[in-house]
Amino acid sequence: MLSFIFHGDPTEVEKRLEQLENGYLSLTTIRDRIQQEINDYDTKIQKLTNENDILNKVILVLTESSNLARDAAKTHFEKIITEALQYVTQSTDYEFVIQESTERSKASYEFFIKTTVNGQESLQSPKDANGGGFVDIISVAAKYAYLELFNDPKIQCGTVFLDEPGKMIDEQRSIKFAEYIKELGASYNKQTIMITHNTSLKDIADQTYYVSQNNNLISQVTETLDIPLQNIESQVKEQLNGHKN
Repeated sequence: MLSFIFHGDPTEVEKRLEQLENGYLSLTTIRDRIQQEINDYDTKIQKLTNENDILNKVILVLTESSNLARDAAKTHFEKIITEALQYVTQSTDYEFVIQESTERSKASYEFFIKTTVNGQESLQSPKDANGGGFVDIISVAAKYAYLELFNDPKIQCGTVFLDEPGKMIDEQRSIKFAEYIKELGASYNKQTIMITHNTSLKDIADQTYYVSQNNNLISQVTETLDIPLQNIESQVKEQLNGHKN
């Protein structure tokens, strides 16, 4: 049994007991408040932990989706451009290959022409293949591949503009390249407008216009569906001679 013996005025003792009791109640209140704050923080931490788990899962899903989309785009471009190379060259020995690497946490890509001769495969830069002519084929095919893959209304229209396509393609393959461009327009339902000096490309056009300058350097546009090529060449020579004089 524990007993307390107080000496002094009973009134003072009562006051002291009251103070102790009030102090105890105050400490209890503070303890309860701190405990509530701890509980609140625990709840917030658990909520943040759950949200972080969800965020990590979302990031994982987006990353995987991005990887799948990137792989799909890569396959899409490789397929269409490979078909273009094989159509123009009339050979299945050529294949367009995209190689992916990572530099400073960013994906980078290199383009190659893979050739298979007698079972032996080799990779070559497009600019070094076929005198650089493959770059022209890739450029044209990639335009249409991009329009099909990224169906963005901001860039979708019924017309594709080509400025001097096929300028590095040899004459032998120019004819098939011209046919390929016409096939692209029909397949993708696009009107193709070309600026070219290549007569092989001119010959596949539904409408052809010849742009020239007179002696006053004023441009003139003439529809050339019925104008023989030799007449156009003679006009060019006359203009060149006129400028020299």
